[in-house]
Amino acid sequence: MGEQTRILTAKRLIAAVRAALQRLTRGFLDFATRVYHKAGQDDIFFLAGGIAFNVMLAAIPFLLLIIAAIGFILQAKVSDPQQAAVDYVLRILPASERVIEFTRTAIDEVVGGRARFTVLGGLLLIWVSTRLFGSLRSVLRDVFDLQEDRGIIQGKIFDAKMVVVAGLLFVGNTAITISLEAAQTYGVQLIGLSEDATIKSFQGYFAQLLAFGFIFLMFALIYRYLPARRVSWRIALVAATFTSLAFEAMKSLFAFWISHSGNMTTTYGIAATAVLLVFWIYYAAVVFILGGVVGQVYELHRIRRRQRELLD
Repeated sequence: MGEQTRILTAKRLIAAVRAALQRLTRGFLDFATRVYHKAGQDDIFFLAGGIAFNVMLAAIPFLLLIIAAIGFILQAKVSDPQQAAVDYVLRILPASERVIEFTRTAIDEVVGGRARFTVLGGLLLIWVSTRLFGSLRSVLRDVFDLQEDRGIIQGKIFDAKMVVVAGLLFVGNTAITISLEAAQTYGVQLIGLSEDATIKSFQGYFAQLLAFGFIFLMFALIYRYLPARRVSWRIALVAATFTSLAFEAMKSLFAFWISHSGNMTTTYGIAATAVLLVFWIYYAAVVFILGGVVGQVYELHRIRRRQRELLD
């Protein structure tokens, strides 16, 4: 009798697990289907092209602003603000020596030839950099199905504020990174450990984790505050989680692809590397828009589920 009871209990447990897996599978497929249709309705590839164009147009002016801000605010802690800013740009790119070398050389040439930083020059750089935030704002308005708009003048003023805020976030992240690295070095010396491969590996993983946290925070703030009507933190966090994870996964896949297509980059040289960077920016924009779509579909799915519960 006891054996039959255990067998019956096991069968019920297996049936319950199977039913739960079926519900999860159906729910996931339904969610993925809705994301697919929503992405098609929003024409995310067309929107990504606009973002990519504005990123390439505003990247250098925004980088110059960050260098100036780091040099002015953190002059006591950072000996080379240009190098600190460039290092953060390189963390966003795939881990490919050729891409990193090309990007570092290009940025050094452009930044190295800049004129002396003035107030008028700073305002001009802010004005050019607003194109990036303006395009992100317009895209999120479509993705989140918002009717509200800030208008031309108010929108431009808001974009300028976002440029300043983003610059301060980069400066703050630089200061935190420098402080934590100094604390790590002091702690290792205090304990009496030598900087062997294990310590350096730990520091490398910690730097990657810190960079991921900054990227997640940046995306969450963009999704939350850029639209004219603020979306809920739930949507912003879901979108930022998807975008951050997809962004890191895409970096790894892109680096893997580049490492296995070395003949192409060697044969065509700088032209091939430049094309790869353009593709990277474009597909990063696709991931950003897709993250917003995922957040919006998740919120609509949650609302529909609540409505069904109320009707039941």
